[in-house]
Amino acid sequence: MSVLDKGTRYSFECIPHKPSQWETTEMKLKLMQWNLDQHGGVKRFRMRGKFDPANDAAFLRAFFESKSVRANLPFPATMPASLDDLSFRKLKTNVLSMAFFDKLEACPDIVSCGGMLRRCMDDVVDDCTVNDNLRDMLVNPHSDHASSLFSSSEQDEAIFQIFKRLAIGGAMAQHDDTLQPYLDCTKQVYKALLSVHKATSSHHHHSENAADPLAKTQIGVRTSLYMVHTGERDSNQQEIVVSNATRQLFPKPNSPFNACFVAVDPHTFSVLCWYVPFVPFW
Repeated sequence: MSVLDKGTRYSFECIPHKPSQWETTEMKLKLMQWNLDQHGGVKRFRMRGKFDPANDAAFLRAFFESKSVRANLPFPATMPASLDDLSFRKLKTNVLSMAFFDKLEACPDIVSCGGMLRRCMDDVVDDCTVNDNLRDMLVNPHSDHASSLFSSSEQDEAIFQIFKRLAIGGAMAQHDDTLQPYLDCTKQVYKALLSVHKATSSHHHHSENAADPLAKTQIGVRTSLYMVHTGERDSNQQEIVVSNATRQLFPKPNSPFNACFVAVDPHTFSVLCWYVPFVPFW
């Protein structure tokens, strides 16, 4: 159990079963193909203590310092016992429709007819192999589409960051030639991380696409979703300083593609953590 500065106490107990989305054959195969199964992992925890979103830094510190959390996720053995300066982002969860990605399919420089990804000359960006324009957009800050296709605000959406991790994959990823597999897995991960309910007031997220399984009218999101990562850039694509404590959460501390998602559902007192480090193969 971690004791916080203001006397607030949290403890975490691992729930042994993975979210159902991770247990499907298709998801297992894709995570293996994209080299996202080897170094990372997903775990759900039962939380004791009242979550205070106004003091989320203290909560995240308690979470990552918890012995139970550390015992059940593959963090580096060199991770320090005390994490007093974590860098993190609270992600937006406004998007409730996969139509968010329609602009990708409508961009002929990235997706050609039939959903095939446009190839490009092979390149390596921060140990990540790039051979199509989708990954070039996601990993190369100097790409023509790095900030023009999705605005800074849209890139703060959780669904975009999930898609980004899946599309980049691991260093040994065998990438798909089409866009659809990445969209399909993004939908499943997003549904696993988010807890929703039917909104009873006028202040709710409203989806525009009723045909989409994610898109139901008058749906409210009760999850607070955070991302701890080492690839922070501002709206001008300038790198933002990330704390050393944050970097120590990952085997390759300086990779800009490290990420760890922490989804907190205060209604069920549960926390779902998806740990996605990027580990070069050389």
